[in-house]
Formats: sequence, C-alpha cells, structure tokens
Amino acid sequence: MSALSARHVWTYRLLFVLICLVLITLKLLPLNLADRGVPGPDLLLLLAFAWMVRQPAVVPLGILLLVFLLADFLFQRPPGLWTLLVIFASEYLRRRRLAMTEFPFLVEWGAVAIAVMGMVLLNRLVLWILLVDLDPLGLTLVQGIVTIVTYPIVVAVSKYIFGLRKLGPAELEAL
Repeated sequence: MSALSARHVWTYRLLFVLICLVLITLKLLPLNLADRGVPGPDLLLLLAFAWMVRQPAVVPLGILLLVFLLADFLFQRPPGLWTLLVIFASEYLRRRRLAMTEFPFLVEWGAVAIAVMGMVLLNRLVLWILLVDLDPLGLTLVQGIVTIVTYPIVVAVSKYIFGLRKLGPAELEAL
C-alpha cells in the first residue's frame, strides 16, 4: 500500500470517527421539542454500514467497537449488546462485499436491510429474554424500516459530499 493510499485511509478513518462523535452529540442534545410519533433512523449504524461496504479498510473492527460501545454507554442501552450485534452484522456485510461490488445497488441495499432487521429483532429478543421493559413492537419495527429506507440517502451523502466511492473487486483485493 503506498503512502498516499495509507494517508487516504487514515484521513477517512479520522473523518468517520468525527462524524460519529457529531452524530452522538446531536442525538444527546435536547432538540426534540415535540413528539413526532415516528422514530428517526439510526444514522450511526447506517454510516458504519455504508462506509464499510464502500471502503472496508476505512472502518476497522476496533473503531466500530469503540464508537458503538461509547454510544451504548451514552444512550443508556445495555452495554455491549448493540455493539455485539453491529460487529456481527458488519462482518456479515464485510464478507459479502465482493459479491455486492459486482451487482447493482439494490443487492447491497437488500443485504443491509437483512442485517438491520436481523439486528433489531435479535436485540429485541435478547432484551425480552432478560425481562427488560421494551417499547412497543410496532415502534421498534418502524424504526428498523425507517433506518432501511434512509440507507440510500446516507450512501449518496457519503459518495457525493465526502467522496467515498465504492471500490471494485481488483481494488479490494489490493487492500
């Protein structure tokens, strides 16, 4: 790997961490003055998936672990459960990335949709088994669907604003 590409990877890693910290901070701010009824998407998760599918070297496992564990503590979720699900889903997507580069965007979107809904349902199942008070099932499923529907917007912003393009099979093998 040349020095330019290593600098490129580290620049995007730093940018990823900074964007994640901004998203966490914005979610912690008391900006919700009115109850809208529809939960917002999990932008942190979508950013991680979009960037990992586009350029897997930019989002290593250690950064995912630190960012999502910090989010678990700050959002007062059970520490490590959502982080573990994110790591499993990200590795699922990382292993399928070579197949996703050869097919249209809908295949990638479908794989991300399967990963997100699997995470939402597994998270709910584990919390149910542990007898944790849960939100209504419909609200949880709506948040998963809103997250899936928002994925193309996050990909477009990543591509056109941050310049994160999808690597081809030859470029992925070089990394």
